Amino acid sequence: MKSIAFLFLFAFGFSLVSSGQDFSFDELAKLRKKDFPAFETKAHEKGYELDHLEYNERCTIYRKGTDVLSYCHYYDDGFSYHSHIAIKFETANKEAYEKIKAQVVAGMTYYKTRLVRRAHKHYMEHIYVNDDISVHLYDISFEGDDNPYFEIEVKSIYAPY
Repeated sequence: MKSIAFLFLFAFGFSLVSSGQDFSFDELAKLRKKDFPAFETKAHEKGYELDHLEYNERCTIYRKGTDVLSYCHYYDDGFSYHSHIAIKFETANKEAYEKIKAQVVAGMTYYKTRLVRRAHKHYMEHIYVNDDISVHLYDISFEGDDNPYFEIEVKSIYAPY
């Protein structure tokens, strides 16, 4: 009986440690290069389930609790006339966001920061680049909501931004 209780506590403790640790920056960057079936397999392995499709954005959205993972298609009609894939990871978990942000800052070149204010939403966007990708880091706040929201978007250097 004690061994069953121990196994249960061990498994429960492991699940708590692994939650919020879904993706590193390297994993998000690698997901951008995968085809959709491989992306979907990885999303399911991490416990994400299909939530909905956004036709205007051409994104497939997966959700796990409050975290969102998206696979988006962009058509670049200004540079190379190719379709680009962007991976978006959205979370309300500041610790998970800051961990990924630190990995981006350590390995990429700062490009620019901008503050956007709208009627009910404002956000700070930090953009980093390297020879292959650009990473957009968003700190988003909605009017009347004290809980900030964070987004990390990994896209081709040639995709529009």
